[in-house]
Amino acid sequence: MRRVVLATVVVALFAAACTVEPLEDPGIGERALTSVVYASDGSVLAEWHAEENRTLVSYADLPSHLVNAVVAIEDERYWTHTGVDLRAIARALVANVEAGDVVQGGSTITQQYLKNVLLTPEVTLDRKLEEAVLALRLEEELTKEQILERYLNTVYFGNGAYGVGTAAQVYFDKAVGGLTLAEAALLAGLIKAPSSTDPHAVPDEARARRSLVLAKLAELGWSEPDEVAAADAAPLGLVPKAPAVERVRYPYFVEEVKRQLLAEPALGVTATDRYNAVFRGGLRIYTTIDPATQFAAEGAIADVMPEDGPAAAMAAIDPRTGHVLALVGGKDFYSETDPIAQFNLATQGRRQPGSSFKPFVLAAALESGVTLDTVFEGGQAVTIETSSGPWEVSNYEESIFPSLTLTEATVFSVNVIYARLIDQIGPESVVAVAKAAGITGDLQPFHSLTLGAQEVSVLEMTSAYGTFAAGGIHVDPILVTAIEDAQGVNIYEATPAVTEAMDRSVAEAVTSTLTEVVKRGTGQQARFGRVMAGKTGTSDDHSDAWFVGYTPEIVAGVWVGFPQGRVPMEYPATPYTIAGGTWPAQIWARFGSVALVGVPYGSLATADADGNITVEVDLSTGFLAGPFCPREHVHRIQMPVDSAPTIICPIHNPQGIVEIGAGVVPDLTGLSLESAVEQLTAAGYLTSVEWMDGGPLAQGTVFGQEPPPDSPAQEGTRVRLRVAGPEPGSTIPAVLGFPLELAIERLEADSVRYQVVTEAESDPDDARSRAGMVWKQEPAAGSSVDELVTIWVNP
Repeated sequence: MRRVVLATVVVALFAAACTVEPLEDPGIGERALTSVVYASDGSVLAEWHAEENRTLVSYADLPSHLVNAVVAIEDERYWTHTGVDLRAIARALVANVEAGDVVQGGSTITQQYLKNVLLTPEVTLDRKLEEAVLALRLEEELTKEQILERYLNTVYFGNGAYGVGTAAQVYFDKAVGGLTLAEAALLAGLIKAPSSTDPHAVPDEARARRSLVLAKLAELGWSEPDEVAAADAAPLGLVPKAPAVERVRYPYFVEEVKRQLLAEPALGVTATDRYNAVFRGGLRIYTTIDPATQFAAEGAIADVMPEDGPAAAMAAIDPRTGHVLALVGGKDFYSETDPIAQFNLATQGRRQPGSSFKPFVLAAALESGVTLDTVFEGGQAVTIETSSGPWEVSNYEESIFPSLTLTEATVFSVNVIYARLIDQIGPESVVAVAKAAGITGDLQPFHSLTLGAQEVSVLEMTSAYGTFAAGGIHVDPILVTAIEDAQGVNIYEATPAVTEAMDRSVAEAVTSTLTEVVKRGTGQQARFGRVMAGKTGTSDDHSDAWFVGYTPEIVAGVWVGFPQGRVPMEYPATPYTIAGGTWPAQIWARFGSVALVGVPYGSLATADADGNITVEVDLSTGFLAGPFCPREHVHRIQMPVDSAPTIICPIHNPQGIVEIGAGVVPDLTGLSLESAVEQLTAAGYLTSVEWMDGGPLAQGTVFGQEPPPDSPAQEGTRVRLRVAGPEPGSTIPAVLGFPLELAIERLEADSVRYQVVTEAESDPDDARSRAGMVWKQEPAAGSSVDELVTIWVNP
């Protein structure tokens, strides 16, 4: 009977083949390919796919034992037949005739491939005949290796893995070329019935199927007996099954990339075209995010923010290129209890920036001819007449300021003076400057703009401050640098949108002023040991707190608040009242100390203090600070001599009203700290010390002072000394993100006791990319040096 059946099959195939034209290479048909998103260091951030998760591999990528395993179990005569195995067909037909139904197939790998890409999955004699004829024609056009490559890229391996390249990642987290014999046999065994042999769901069945494949290899003599025995005894070695919701690294950044690409005209004219390109096109998407900078941002926020309090959002950009280096959009993108967890607070959220908007008002004033030395009337409150009626403005916490230069009004964020300033230059000019700098939202020319009463996003504020850092040149933010299609052809290249937003002299004047904000104004808690510029911002009701700062190499914006709406950050919602100079500034300091490790110091423009005097003012009264003034109200202010107050605060110092004396501050540069303090004490001055890197100077040497030498100053004035060396016996320094050697050097310099734990962090990609780096520190920076510090470092 078998011979009769075989003869019948040959005649039918010959007759059918005469009517079929040569078959062109069908590739992988209409099957989708998986797109891959890469970080700037080449590591994988995410893989995007629609209904089919597929990554193409070439025949050259396939290890020989994988090829042998698939051929052995699926089509052992594959290398010798011409696309149809007549012996297998005859055997199947006999079984089917005897059963009275189709109970067995005789398909070759070539036929299975064609069924995957061209034909329907139905099992009928007519369809099987069509399949066989097409297989004969295909083998006239393609080599065996080409057919096998296409087959292994189209077959389904279960658990959402289409193609052997994706299967190797899903089951073993490795490239296909790294598969062992045991792993290759397991994958080959899955092809016939991936659900019933799913190694996660039914490991015993999967192991039995693997054994069957290995036995076939031994039978055919394609693997050595000892290799087969070792593979059969090996554990399955699976990686954990992916969660139902596929988690990606840096999800807020990845989702923003996805959102932008789905609107990118280069990927298609219609929304459907762009969707298919992104989720089915096998794109290679190269992004700007820097894992080390992202690590610094996430670590800084975690170090400062309480778990049960407000949220923080942050963006970091290289102002020279516009590249977005880090993006934190909320607490936990994957939270199952937070209904707005996936709302990106850094790009989608828009909140009032408060006084962090003042630099744009400052820039507009400078463009209009106002100078940093221009003196404005101070006070506690002011009423400005506007086109919409009287506008009443008071200073933060009702502070009383004397008349100040524009520099000092910025350093101490004096609302009254900035209200007078915008009234003088006109709010329209501020809107123009802010938009040119990079604020993309719809700004209205209202006077309240000077106090940051209109909403902006963290990303656009960060980008706009980058204009100051870049000397007046604005570069639009870039998240994606290039995109390649599945064939490796570049289909998108980011072209930076660069504009001259303001004159360089204006940008540098703003920067020089904002360095003073950080040195001695509202942004002092953002300091971390190098020159930087920045500005704090707090909304009227304390529901939004900001700090945006920059060095020549990086600009970053931090927002803190409750995502659900305008909830004041005051006790008991927070431990104390939160302003821009508290948590946001502290986050920036921790971020900068890690993100800029190893980056050479750049230089920022500095303020010109010629002709000015530095005095201490009690901001609750507006008078010179005396010895009995509450220290929380006392601030050092630089101003022209003619504008300085001359009366010691009579409210807190009832001993009387005293005029400024004619004393001058001595020159203390080059003295030891002890000698300098002795001189200041003898002259009746108070002393404060700021420890800084003094280069080759011996520790304890004074190399700077404020007020400068020979400045007129009243007895009781506090003189700040800049002294070389680390502050001895103070607090534990931050070493998160440091190389181990540098972290140890920093701890030992501060006489901190420590122990090192060599342990990889939970994310394997992060651990590999940050080998030798400190990824955890307990207790946190700022704790007492008397405590033992434990640092965890990646092996």
